[in-house]
Amino acid sequence: MTAVSLIDIFAAVPQLPAGDPDRPLYAVLPVPGQGSYFIGKDGDGHACLLVATTDRLGGLQPPIRLESLDVQFELHCHLRKDREPEREGTFTVIRCRSPDRETIRYFLSVCETILRIGGDQPTAREIAGAINRLAAIFQKMQRPPARPVNGLFGELYLLWRSANPVRAVAAWRSDDTARFDFSDGDIRLDVKTASGGLRVHTFSYEQCNPPPGTIAVVASLFAERASGGIALRSIIDEIAARIAAHADLVFKFHEVISATLGASLGEALSTRFDIKLADSSLRFFHLADVPAIRGSIPVGVSDVHFRSDLTAVAATAAQALIDSDPVFWDLLPRTRA
Repeated sequence: MTAVSLIDIFAAVPQLPAGDPDRPLYAVLPVPGQGSYFIGKDGDGHACLLVATTDRLGGLQPPIRLESLDVQFELHCHLRKDREPEREGTFTVIRCRSPDRETIRYFLSVCETILRIGGDQPTAREIAGAINRLAAIFQKMQRPPARPVNGLFGELYLLWRSANPVRAVAAWRSDDTARFDFSDGDIRLDVKTASGGLRVHTFSYEQCNPPPGTIAVVASLFAERASGGIALRSIIDEIAARIAAHADLVFKFHEVISATLGASLGEALSTRFDIKLADSSLRFFHLADVPAIRGSIPVGVSDVHFRSDLTAVAATAAQALIDSDPVFWDLLPRTRA
């Protein structure tokens, strides 16, 4: 993968003059070292990734049309590159339809994974499979947010600080109904954020009554927004870069983010958080020590949630958790207590 980001290439692509809307013309620049890929703009200035595959899927492939994304397979295109003569070719064209700058950045960031999957000589099947994953991400961005951005920041903070982000992302949110944010072997780990100096969090009955034989822990930290803090986008980019060699995990990572933020993703990516406060406030607690509703609940009662104040609860050192199960060595920040 080239050291030049697709975002930088896109910024250098000139705008096309107004022309024939029925003629698929794109202003493009090649991706360095990747002769099968071009970053381009259509006549409306939309960001596009154009891919020339080594073969064809066969048969007529229906286009993908979403609110902020569309894809056309094996489209005959006209390309305009700098002052060179206009050229023609057949490409799969992946286009971000959103004018929002953060959404465009996010689109191009995820497209870098498509390049890693396809390599120098991408096949039609490889690209189609990657496009389906990209479309799943953008479909989730059409839905309402599933969780507040502060809660996602807490989970991303732990991934960002973890000693082994590959293992941490693999353990992160196995599905939408998972009761814990992280599950690996006998480890169950949930992340809770608070603000205003009060370490009060909402727990579910199931979290505080974990399966027998598991080590269930909550990571608690303060998440507060700060104009001089680190943007959520930067944290996401750094995590994605550290797991870039594992394309399937990168797609999972972005699928969880888009499912969480939904239609608020573009706005949320620019939100800045006070990292020094998060660093200094991070504490770990055994869920068995959290004030909670224990034991059986009445028949017919479900979805029990409650707020618990951890101010007076004794925290557990990260090293003590690592001593209890070496999985914590990978999931937790090594330098944090």
